[in-house]
Amino acid sequence: MARLTLNKINVIRDINEDEQSIKTIDKFIFYILLVAIAIIPLLIGAHTALFVSPDISGSGVSGTAYQTDIFTYFKFVALVILTIATIILFLYKLLFLNYKFKKDKVIYAIYAFIFFLLVSVIFSEYKTIAIWGMHNRHDGAITYICFAMLMLIALNIKYPKNALKIVTYALYPFIWINIIIALMTFYGKNIMLNETIHKILTIFDKSGVTFDERSILTGTLNQWNYMSGMSSIMVMIFLTLAIFQDSMRLRIINLLTALAAFATLLVSMSSSGFLSVAVMTLLMLVALFLKGNKKRGLLLFMSFLLIASLQIGILSTKNPKVWNESLGMFVKTNPFTKIEGALELFDNKTYAADKKLELPVLPERGYAAGSGRIYIWSTMLELISERPLYGYGMDTILFHFPQNNLEKRAELWDEKGLVDKPHNMYLGILWGTGILGFLAFIIMLIIFTLPILKTIYKKSSKTNSYFVALSMGFGAFLIQAIFNDSVIGLTTAPLLIVTILYTVNKNEELVGEKT
Repeated sequence: MARLTLNKINVIRDINEDEQSIKTIDKFIFYILLVAIAIIPLLIGAHTALFVSPDISGSGVSGTAYQTDIFTYFKFVALVILTIATIILFLYKLLFLNYKFKKDKVIYAIYAFIFFLLVSVIFSEYKTIAIWGMHNRHDGAITYICFAMLMLIALNIKYPKNALKIVTYALYPFIWINIIIALMTFYGKNIMLNETIHKILTIFDKSGVTFDERSILTGTLNQWNYMSGMSSIMVMIFLTLAIFQDSMRLRIINLLTALAAFATLLVSMSSSGFLSVAVMTLLMLVALFLKGNKKRGLLLFMSFLLIASLQIGILSTKNPKVWNESLGMFVKTNPFTKIEGALELFDNKTYAADKKLELPVLPERGYAAGSGRIYIWSTMLELISERPLYGYGMDTILFHFPQNNLEKRAELWDEKGLVDKPHNMYLGILWGTGILGFLAFIIMLIIFTLPILKTIYKKSSKTNSYFVALSMGFGAFLIQAIFNDSVIGLTTAPLLIVTILYTVNKNEELVGEKT
């Protein structure tokens, strides 16, 4: 029998050429991350498809039926495509350019999070939902795995000197596009009834979907709560930039941008964003006193407060709820509410009819604390205690929550309303992946956050204004996440931004540059 012997072939590589190729690949990856940060939050469009649900009734958003989504499908598609493109480029760098994967403790936390995401799918009763998410949210395991993969790769590239500045530039379109949409909706102009807008939104949908007066565009995110949360992030980023930057022109541009984001926050009429801004403003002022130009910074901050107060007054005259969801958290008396109208509302309740029908078993309608959030959270924690290790699978709350519980009438006003989300990003992760996945996620956030805080509040060093601003924006994201869910349009940019901040900070690049 003949024996064929193959000798090992050693290929001599040009190290300098490989390094140059790695720089090129890193540049392309950085551009993809920028596209994800800038474009994903903006993508909207109608998409109709058959949604196969555990609920076969075919009624409502939960049933098996053809369902139309406007806000998340194309965001999800873009996220998956950009993730795949990034993985291909990174694998080329890893396999063919002799790149060595960096070792970092945060990477192990991300690995653990991916592992427990997969485990939660295996043990989930509703595996399809756990993988893909609901048709109107796409908040399943694939979305979080995409986040994790982009973050892993973002930890392993070298960024250009002006990376942080470019990242902030990528955020301007979201603010100025959404302020136009939000204000038009707030003042009663339903742009979804516009023929051109209808054609744009349905360009890829062949189902013949139409919009009526009930169809309202809140912005490019799913609903007002998310718009409020995202706007708080933008307020903090551009207000901090305006206060910390040296250039007068940039200070004015960023102040106007912060005010535009604040106006969007106000007309969103959700207190989560306002509370996030209030808390993060205090932390930003501490950083100002440690490192910034105090006199100039305080003057600009007072200018922001003055104009922001005028915005609250003007918008509250149109809808008093603007006051209730902002300053109303601290000042109970709403000067823009008409007493007569309030009395009419109280007199117009339907409880008298309930008494006529003699149905005393029905609890009085009302809301639990936090617009019903406390009731949802407490009920979810009870359910989580039954499956603490592996969770129920991401985005499966709708099919496990006790929807027929009559107590919802007293806690959520309407017993017929469906609870399909936790209104808390952290609780959503705990629900989906169990305690172990939740701990991996929290540890990841802590590892990212602690060195960034140390850099910002370290007296002895001067910190890049873009670094401080993006850090304050991420802080606002963490706070608003206590009251809002994680959705693709809201979560993608902050997670990528904090990964870039952490990598830049760890490599001691760009952080101390004067801007």
